[in-house]
Amino acid sequence: MKLQKLALLLLLVLLAACSSGSTSQATPTATPTAGIPPTEPIPAVPALPVHFFTQDHVQLAGLLYGKGKTAIICSHETRTSKIIWSASGMPQRLAERGYMVLAYDFRGYGDSANGGTLNFDADLRAAMAFVRQQGATRIVLLGSSMGGTVSLKVAASESVAAVITLSAPQHFAVIPVSDSDVQAITAAKLFVNSQDDTYASATMSMYALASDPKQIQMYSGSAHGVTIFYTEHGAALTQLILDFIARYAPAS
Repeated sequence: MKLQKLALLLLLVLLAACSSGSTSQATPTATPTAGIPPTEPIPAVPALPVHFFTQDHVQLAGLLYGKGKTAIICSHETRTSKIIWSASGMPQRLAERGYMVLAYDFRGYGDSANGGTLNFDADLRAAMAFVRQQGATRIVLLGSSMGGTVSLKVAASESVAAVITLSAPQHFAVIPVSDSDVQAITAAKLFVNSQDDTYASATMSMYALASDPKQIQMYSGSAHGVTIFYTEHGAALTQLILDFIARYAPAS
């Protein structure tokens, strides 16, 4: 009887062990979503607070990253400030690659003074003059939404190496960009937007109007401007911008 009980006990132990092993093997493991590359941490690149003046005597504030002969000027969206670029990590990643990067506040936004009139193209021209004073000999304009519209307006009459826009409307309040303005831009152009964004048709229309060299990227979804960095397309967008700038405006 004791032997039977002992045998039964051993059998129960063996069954429990097998059951435990089977459960362990069946436990699902997390796998990365296909097509979404991992996002690298934002480099710890310091930002230097700077100030400069426009031609109509409005003091603007900015953050300057890195050093180099090629400068990237980041123009922000409406109802935001230069901080949206710092949060995206683009200034830090570009500075790490040998570029000078300036993210600034338009007049009446962030830490900039209120200039009264919404002369945003004068703000961008002042930012261009500032980076040239810092030694930049080549300039890339990177703008999101309203900042993209301003970048296109200025690129139509200023010499720049490239212009990149995220979800930019062709016409924004007091910053109309005409068809002839788009056609006048000789710099390399990268138009980015989401397929369901409010200004998706404007992005495709401006791309069709623009002369070569040009490139367009329409992502799925409705994310607007820098918000695209926080979607499943964020890593791809970051790499797209880095590659485009490296191609048309090398850091050296």
